[in-house]
Amino acid sequence: MKGPSPGLLAPLCFPGNCMRLRSSPFLLLASLLFHTACEPAPMEALGTLEWDRVNGRAVASEAIVELQAREGDEVGAGDALLRLDSRLQEAVVNRLKAVVLQAQWKAKKLESGYRPEEVASAIADVEAAKYNRETMQLEFDRKEKIRNTGAISGRSADLSANNLAQAKAAERSAIERLKMLQSGYRKEEVEQARAGLEAARAELKHAQEALARYTVRAERAGILDSLPFKLGDKPPTGAVVTTVLAGGSPWARVYLPEPWLSRVKPGDIVDVYVDGRSKPIEGKVRHIESNASFTPYYTLSEEDRSRLSFVTQIDLDPKSAKGLPLGIPVRMRLLDE
Repeated sequence: MKGPSPGLLAPLCFPGNCMRLRSSPFLLLASLLFHTACEPAPMEALGTLEWDRVNGRAVASEAIVELQAREGDEVGAGDALLRLDSRLQEAVVNRLKAVVLQAQWKAKKLESGYRPEEVASAIADVEAAKYNRETMQLEFDRKEKIRNTGAISGRSADLSANNLAQAKAAERSAIERLKMLQSGYRKEEVEQARAGLEAARAELKHAQEALARYTVRAERAGILDSLPFKLGDKPPTGAVVTTVLAGGSPWARVYLPEPWLSRVKPGDIVDVYVDGRSKPIEGKVRHIESNASFTPYYTLSEEDRSRLSFVTQIDLDPKSAKGLPLGIPVRMRLLDE
């Protein structure tokens, strides 16, 4: 901005009014200072640096038996961070392994059918039943021939007929049992055994996955920021036991003033100033929340709406932002056009 020429009147601005004074070296300097004060200050969207925080949780309320990393360590995805006492879960896994083994042998038995020795025994039973039936048939025929001569009583002939009937029934039973053994187990029994085996395997897999979670690992690469429990502590189930700052570099969360909402959009390149650094860091607007942080805009007057702010996420240049701490204040300067 150019200052007033010598001999001209320099306007001095005060809150609520302006006045003109004849210029002099002192008054010219004062005029410039007051003119600068009267100009609108650039608006700034304030916020903080954030990291993607990935929390690891305790799968069970068991003691921490090993710390495999320290706060501040760089960790890779899948690296072990700490281990909980898993002896009870290991016992569950071992029991389920035995259940799976039993189910496997049962399914194999039904799929293989009956043993050859059982089939051979059934064949022998059929032969014995056949010979017994033939013997009873001969005896019945003989008694029927002499029944009318009075050589035997009617009771003896009836008993012979009854023995023959039992022999025939025993033979049929032996034949059907042989057919059953030769055909093997029913299809429904085999399928039921297979389903039982799959159920046992699924239960074992679930228990093994639960056992694996007793070792808390980093889900993403980053920096181990926090270990809130120490060795020997027994955190409650579901408690956060590790926090990893992931993503390689931080990003900025700022609160965009409502008057600038229509001028800033996702994809825009902006300058973000960090406390302690004179030069800005280039950033790219990732996302702007559609709702104001507090009171909805449609319930406010135009003047009140100008005080609203919208949470805005800005991705920063990884090289410039790497190593900056979590929570440091930042500002995105918005110069009026």
